[in-house]
Amino acid sequence: MSNFRKNIIIDETTGDSAKVNTDNEVKVVHEKELDANITNANLDVIVKDETTGDSMRVDDSGQAHVVMEGIVDTGNSSSSLLLAGETFTGVAVDTLKYAIIFVNAFSDVESAINGLHIDLSSDGIVWRQGDSFTIPANGEKTFSFQPSKRFFRIEYINGAIDQGVFDLHVVLKKTNSKPSSHKISDAISPEDDATLQKSVLTALSDSGLFENVGSTLSNNLRVANAEDGLSIAKGDVVNTTFTHKFGSASDFDTGDGAVTVWDGANDSDIAEMQYTYSTTADIDSLSSTSAGDTQDIEVQGLDSNYDLVVQTITLTGQTRVALTTPLIRIFRLKNVGSVDIVGFVYCYVNGATTGGRPSNTIDIRAVIDSGNNQTLMAVFTIPNNTTGYLRSFFAASAGAKKTTNFIIRLRARPFGQVFQLKNKTSIPSDGAGLQYVYDDPEKFTAKTDIEMTAQITAGAVTQASVSAGFDLVLITD
Repeated sequence: MSNFRKNIIIDETTGDSAKVNTDNEVKVVHEKELDANITNANLDVIVKDETTGDSMRVDDSGQAHVVMEGIVDTGNSSSSLLLAGETFTGVAVDTLKYAIIFVNAFSDVESAINGLHIDLSSDGIVWRQGDSFTIPANGEKTFSFQPSKRFFRIEYINGAIDQGVFDLHVVLKKTNSKPSSHKISDAISPEDDATLQKSVLTALSDSGLFENVGSTLSNNLRVANAEDGLSIAKGDVVNTTFTHKFGSASDFDTGDGAVTVWDGANDSDIAEMQYTYSTTADIDSLSSTSAGDTQDIEVQGLDSNYDLVVQTITLTGQTRVALTTPLIRIFRLKNVGSVDIVGFVYCYVNGATTGGRPSNTIDIRAVIDSGNNQTLMAVFTIPNNTTGYLRSFFAASAGAKKTTNFIIRLRARPFGQVFQLKNKTSIPSDGAGLQYVYDDPEKFTAKTDIEMTAQITAGAVTQASVSAGFDLVLITD
């Protein structure tokens, strides 16, 4: 409205005038306060220009149109050029009426280091320096601040070159506004303005619920990487496990052909050079060659449905003990007791035994050699409803009596099919080793048998030994 030389706000019922503050601004009572502070909630308040008689503009809901104007702070704005090293000092401004301060600075030459100062004072007499920034040449910078003390001013110190262009512009606003912002593609500088934010990160979990993302004990953001073996081993990746399979073929020679890398490939013991896989869940027995072995043995394998089963069985020396759940596959035995195993422990298909060892060695499915306390078998079968991803494999030779060559094969047999060669490599001489890491993991479906084999290809070697193994990530389908 124009020509508002005098405004009157009157309650038509009581004739009372509206209250104003020291800046002649109308005291506005919010609707929630109205019920609590005014007994007559239906009072009509009329705001008129006494010169024109025009009423204040209101919206469709009857609310008065109020303008909260910002102003240009001329006392802290300047376009007067500064010589090298010269300082501009602004005028103290009372900030109690304002919600945010915007400062924009441009110069064709760089300021002094931290040359733009935001000075603050409680009384307008004693000043202390707040934030400071270095203004680059030909780089227009915008900063925004909430008033933190009653009085504020700008100080700007020019750099080592006389200015040809200078534009320091300060705007004071009574309502909060969006602070300075940057395009995503903009480079971030330590001199950029920034707003401190504390946030809680929430993500959609596999359960379908939104969960807060936590931190580690070292105050690092807790991140689970499905390709990170440590995260998988710690259990940070849902429905994902990590298994390291390793085995040893401890005593074989050229006449044995390609032997499975497992404890049975031992010419001086059971001499089962190629591993035998059961076709039914007939693996049901456990015993030791030592009458004194009474340790708890953890048995890891698959039941008739190829579901993973882990059971703990207590040895009774040379006497057979039945497994709680018969298995179709077994891929690890380990001593979880507090005493070392003395004899050899066998897991097998029930049949005749001699001194705790199966009389028919082809029935043996897993062996713990004396002193190892667990099996060494580079043999594994992917459980039901699971997909396996082969990340790496390794092999090394030991115990060869002469320099020779070893052929190392990694084979896989998908359910209902035959063994397929997945990788073939060689160890060039005794004592040497190799490791192969897949850039893109090899994928194996549920119920696939995986094994590693070793073969001597040269020389009449009377005894050789190979160790081998592989790493798998298992993801529940």
